[in-house]
Amino acid sequence: MNGDEIIFLILTLAIGILGGYLADKKKVPAAFMIGALFAVAIFNIVTDRAFLPTSFKFITQVATGTFIGSKFRTEDVKMLGKVIIPGMVMVVLMIAFSFILSFIMSHFLGIEYMTSFFATAPGGIMDISLIAYDFKANTSQVALLQLIRLISVISFVPFFTKKCYERSKNKKETFEKEIEIENEKDEEERTLNKSEKSFTFTLVIGTIGGIIGYFSHLPAGTMSFAMAFVAFFNVKTQKAYMPLPLRKIIQTFGGALIGARVTLADVVALKTLVLPIILIIVGFCLMNVLVGFFLYKTTKFSLSTALLSASPGGMSDISLMAEDLGANGPQVASMQFLRAIFIVGVYPLIIKLL
Repeated sequence: MNGDEIIFLILTLAIGILGGYLADKKKVPAAFMIGALFAVAIFNIVTDRAFLPTSFKFITQVATGTFIGSKFRTEDVKMLGKVIIPGMVMVVLMIAFSFILSFIMSHFLGIEYMTSFFATAPGGIMDISLIAYDFKANTSQVALLQLIRLISVISFVPFFTKKCYERSKNKKETFEKEIEIENEKDEEERTLNKSEKSFTFTLVIGTIGGIIGYFSHLPAGTMSFAMAFVAFFNVKTQKAYMPLPLRKIIQTFGGALIGARVTLADVVALKTLVLPIILIIVGFCLMNVLVGFFLYKTTKFSLSTALLSASPGGMSDISLMAEDLGANGPQVASMQFLRAIFIVGVYPLIIKLL
């Protein structure tokens, strides 16, 4: 890199960090990614000088996969044993619904077909946007429509779930109590082994997995392999650890990476997204209700747990609100984790085959 590129790299990162910080203060969902994305995007629209080297994509994908993998613990394996079947049914229904929305969006609303696939994917904003980057989709449109999805779902789900919970709070509690008791056994493990040594091992294992995934040339291979390697390491040792401040920095990098690709021409083109935005809001809220009620009728989940499990919002956001809405928190978190893992690891492969 020459001197000018180094200056604009530092400036781009500084603007991204500032945007993430301000968004976090305003309690914006996925604050550090979204704040960095829009701050860097505005900077690039105005100056056309945002700059991040291509190596940042690899770093961000490895770090993202490492973070997801580090959340996978022994209790998650036990939980997945009980929710694997309803979880797989839920994921299949979500993907089918997403493909319907994608078909409508690409055939009737003028959105490029690869962009529509990722804009309607029920995954995390950061994960899906970064994978879309690999598939040459319009990441600015994907990120915007994914943000609309996240905000609409997080705004809709608590209100709807609370109303449903008030009507059925005494139903189907036995299964959830059993799950809750089993999860208490490993609670103390979450606070162990969070040392500098554990952090170093986690980074090394995630990087090794990411390098193997990169050279595998599989869709989203870098992120998926890093995630799988760290998940296996953590299940076996309970020593994987990624500190929260670093996670915020990685989210900032991810947002800045996407924001740096937004141009003035993209902004002008957003006027064509009015109908896709409406489709996203209505479609995902409808998906949440239909899949949630399907889980409620075909499993022993309470209605609150089923609705939150089927929510295509942020995994951490939905899991955190579970207890306040009368749902089983660990069960919702496991279902959300299964959704996140499947979407990041398998959704790109399905698109590749289409």
